Amino acid sequence: MDEDIGLLIVGHGSSLKYNKELVKSAASEFSEEFENVEVGFLNLQEPKIKDGIDKLLEKGVSKIVVFPLFLARGVHTLKDIPRELGLEDGESKGKIKFDGREVDIFYARPIENDKRLAEIALDRIKEAMP
Repeated sequence: MDEDIGLLIVGHGSSLKYNKELVKSAASEFSEEFENVEVGFLNLQEPKIKDGIDKLLEKGVSKIVVFPLFLARGVHTLKDIPRELGLEDGESKGKIKFDGREVDIFYARPIENDKRLAEIALDRIKEAMP
């Protein structure tokens, strides 16, 4: 994909190490499609969202897509993360300034309901059945 685009995968953050590993693993999967992929966490873990954005900006990208690795919309995806990105309520795109230049930022929706999610859930249900 376009090397001018950076992808930031945002996780909630947790005191459990597994959470960070899950987000990093997802970012690794996305790196097959995007050359510049970073992670950032809203709470409790490093790097923070701003740190991930800074890393992408240092790589010279002119566009950043931010994907919240959350299952559903909620206060974090609707308010907290957009605020960290400098977006107003309800906005999904904007601009940030870095090193004398403007960079476009695009905020994606969380996973939400999707037939593929139901298929994964059904696999897990079948795994648990005797």
